[in-house]
Amino acid sequence: MLAALLVLVALLAFAASPAFAGTLTSVTWTPSNLKTSATAVTYMYSFKTATAGTIKSVTLTVPSGTAGTVAVGTVYGLGAGTVALASNTITYTVTTAVSVAAGIPIYLSFTGLTNTSTAGSYTSTETTRTSTPSTIDSGTSGSVTFGSSTTTAPVTIAQSLTFTNDTSSFSLTVDPTGLSSGSTKAVTLTVLTNASAGYTLAALDTGGLSRTSPAYTIPDVTAGPGTGVGTFPTSGFGTSATLSGGGTDGAALASGLTGGQWVGYPGSAATFLSATGPTGATPDTLVLTNKVGVDYSVPAGAYTDTITYVLTPSF
Repeated sequence: MLAALLVLVALLAFAASPAFAGTLTSVTWTPSNLKTSATAVTYMYSFKTATAGTIKSVTLTVPSGTAGTVAVGTVYGLGAGTVALASNTITYTVTTAVSVAAGIPIYLSFTGLTNTSTAGSYTSTETTRTSTPSTIDSGTSGSVTFGSSTTTAPVTIAQSLTFTNDTSSFSLTVDPTGLSSGSTKAVTLTVLTNASAGYTLAALDTGGLSRTSPAYTIPDVTAGPGTGVGTFPTSGFGTSATLSGGGTDGAALASGLTGGQWVGYPGSAATFLSATGPTGATPDTLVLTNKVGVDYSVPAGAYTDTITYVLTPSF
């Protein structure tokens, strides 16, 4: 008898890798109060990276005369850090530089600011930098108008993302006398988010379903979710998928998973499910039916694997 133990890990991730010089997209700057000289104001910033890079700091220009005791509010997409205000620039310095891929949404907010006393229309130049520091990407927000006789009513809707995984680990017993019948285990994942541009849910396995002595890895059904097969092989490890929900957010399975096909888990993160808008009140539900099949060419013993899920929202 062949025992196979799989351990599953769920991650909410904002991905990674380096490079230089592009223009940030979706650049915004939203003060919580637009009255000149107002105190205890929160400045909220967001953008999407254009270039993969390792971000050590972010600079954000503010109008001349901006003052206050600035403090870190909320940060999404980067690690913990510190903030300083000097020379009409807010600088957020990440404690440990973070490798961030292109197309990743970043959100920063800072509290304790005092608005400029000069009425007028202003923009903010937002720049990501390496530890050198060298510019990775830069972009300019839309204009913000400060005035002495304005009544401001900015409304900030919190970014929300909920991911569930009903199975942290499972084990299967596979008997080669069953040949291609195999053994299966369903894992249910759900995503609930108000991310305006949807999300991607990727998965990978590290090292494959394998044993060490003698070394052997049960082959993946395919190289990943881009390619599927209709018939599960005699010997292999893979998954099929079903999706429910997705009525309003454009959720769709990767091409290899359509029509009940089987795919393998790749060694690096690849998208199994994607959506183009917020889920609404009903979460998207993805059921992955994992399957292991063996024949007499597969050595008996305990096989292990770790499947990692990477959920990336686009706010």
